[in-house]
Amino acid sequence: MKLIKRVFKWFFIILISAFLILSTIPYFFSNHLKEAPKKPFDNSYFFYYNHTKFHVRIFVPKQIKNQALFIHGFSASTFSFRHNIDTLVKNNTLVIAMDMPSFGYSDKSEHADYSDTNKIQAIHDFLNQINQFTRIKKWTLIGHSMGGTTIGQFASSYPEQTQSLIFIDGLPFSQKHSTLQILALYPPLLKWADVILEQKLLSTASFQELLSSAYSKSADSSSVNGYMAPFKIKHSGSAIFRMAANSGYTSVNESTINKIPKLIIWGKNDQWIPIENANESLTKPNTQSLIIKDAGHCPMETHAYEVNSAITNFISKLE
Repeated sequence: MKLIKRVFKWFFIILISAFLILSTIPYFFSNHLKEAPKKPFDNSYFFYYNHTKFHVRIFVPKQIKNQALFIHGFSASTFSFRHNIDTLVKNNTLVIAMDMPSFGYSDKSEHADYSDTNKIQAIHDFLNQINQFTRIKKWTLIGHSMGGTTIGQFASSYPEQTQSLIFIDGLPFSQKHSTLQILALYPPLLKWADVILEQKLLSTASFQELLSSAYSKSADSSSVNGYMAPFKIKHSGSAIFRMAANSGYTSVNESTINKIPKLIIWGKNDQWIPIENANESLTKPNTQSLIIKDAGHCPMETHAYEVNSAITNFISKLE
């Protein structure tokens, strides 16, 4: 019995010591990442909502017949839609592309509000500001991957502001917030996230491998650099943990979404979110679809012509 107690005592001491060491080590690493640029693109703008900074890019056609908002997926940014925006603008669509907090050039600070509710309300407020200068009050919302949940949440909360929904390799789903998510805010864990990103993940090789998996083909250097650039900003790793700790506050109302015209675009070779996940949604009311045979998780980049044609045809029939 004494031996067992002694073993447990030393096991406990070793466990606590390891925990303290692991909680201390990340603070010995220096962070060499930079502040976000003041003007990432020529058409970049920033607005604040609830002490949280949002980066948007605005593309204005000569004549506005429609309005569209692009929302990116996990670890992406407005860069993801670089091959799609011009086609819409040429078809008289005012386009807004927005970075969600923790990604792109939007807020990554410890003071930002990363909750789903804040994102949805910020989008609503910003689109209302734009609508003051246009005669069209409704928007086509285009969401890729995780962005599909964001636009689904928005449409559930503000159906009167939603003209249609376009989902690209991602669909809306409800997620319940758990009190355990607060563990993601443990300071050493946040520090580790920044250290691991800078020391291990922030490399051309890592991003090339990641993107090639998403594309289902080899990613070129311009794509790799475009995705990697926003992660060179301070707190890019810890911001993702802050987002995870604050997710799950907004739900999706399926009955509301079923009433809204929808287009679902999916890559048949998507290994990240297999097309089987969309089978049930493809048969729901007011739903059109396009399945692209050779595409992976990012068809709007790898098969832009097919995606752009489907989007413009879909929007034109809403006029």
